[in-house]
Amino acid sequence: MASGLDVKTTSIIPLNGKNFPTWKVQCRMALMRDGVWGIVAKTEVSPSPDKAEDLAKFVARRDRALATIVLSVDPSLLYLLGDPQDPAVVWEKLTNQFQKKTWANKLALRRKLYSLRLKDGESIQKNIKEMTEIFDGLAVIDDPITEEDRVVHLLASLPESYDILVTALEANVEVPKIETVTERLLHEERKMKERSGSETNDEMKAMFENRQSKGKGPKCYHCG
Repeated sequence: MASGLDVKTTSIIPLNGKNFPTWKVQCRMALMRDGVWGIVAKTEVSPSPDKAEDLAKFVARRDRALATIVLSVDPSLLYLLGDPQDPAVVWEKLTNQFQKKTWANKLALRRKLYSLRLKDGESIQKNIKEMTEIFDGLAVIDDPITEEDRVVHLLASLPESYDILVTALEANVEVPKIETVTERLLHEERKMKERSGSETNDEMKAMFENRQSKGKGPKCYHCG
């Protein structure tokens, strides 16, 4: 299990080369919370050298931003950064390396999205997680999926065992929120597991009783 960098109360899962969309969001939120995102985004410029006190504070905040970014990158990828000095430069390097805004990348993510199908017995939570990661990846490369389409894609990926729930959701006049759909799906999965467990117990009970009845053998009428 990947360990996270504890930035005050925020845990950032280290960038490993495959999780850039989620890492980018988490790291940006941490930088915003620390009030240093403007330095990384280049919307905040360094004070002039004659303002020594302001410049010192800026440098300290810039170093904090740099540390937050670099310490949230897996050590195996640090070679990409060289000798990091400027958080804005580091952020740009990582973005250029992992955020490839090409039609081929869009195609790959779209194909993955369209082929994602949940099989009976598989975890719906895992399916939702995988689909959310694809949505996030598409958003990062400027190919966002609307909330309505997210709901459609999620429901379309379900097996027939979820047909009753899907039909109930389709009865809504408006497309339900993705949070509502997710909650209903997780609840339905729990119900399925409970039913499956109950059926298994009934089968085991019936098998046990059947074995007991067979083990009694024929009654001996000479024994009284």
